[in-house]
Amino acid sequence: MPEWNLQASEIILYISLAVAVIALMLLFYNLINLSDNKKKELPPPKTLPTKKKTEKKKDKKDSNIVEVFDYLGTKIVHDNGHYMVNHQGLVQNYSSWLEMPEQFKKMIKEIDNRSLNNKPDNDYFLEIINGVYFVTTPDGKKRKYKRMSEIPEHIRKVVGKI
Repeated sequence: MPEWNLQASEIILYISLAVAVIALMLLFYNLINLSDNKKKELPPPKTLPTKKKTEKKKDKKDSNIVEVFDYLGTKIVHDNGHYMVNHQGLVQNYSSWLEMPEQFKKMIKEIDNRSLNNKPDNDYFLEIINGVYFVTTPDGKKRKYKRMSEIPEHIRKVVGKI
């Protein structure tokens, strides 16, 4: 019988190589089985059903109306009686009008009143975004100013920044 003159480090090396080969074989076996299972699990493609005229009318009635209010940087989204308020980076959800704080109710009422009434001739809106001043004029156009001093004096008076 031949004599095996292996040191302990050589024995450990051969055993680790054998374990690595077995692990790779199991990995490849599992990958092959997974790809075969994916092919079997895919359902056949279906054609989309066409809507009838009566269904279109129902869809229009059931559609959700989302209202978005922006009051000097405070954003309020109304969706089916739920309100989401983003005030100074803090987002809060309210499940009804009654749960909402009075501060936000006043904002929504003011925006609603503005939208219902005709805008007066001197109705300007000032936003400051990243240090740049944006003035929305009564005709809906936005003008951009780099400094407050660049905004015309009569507009600054209307916005209350004089």
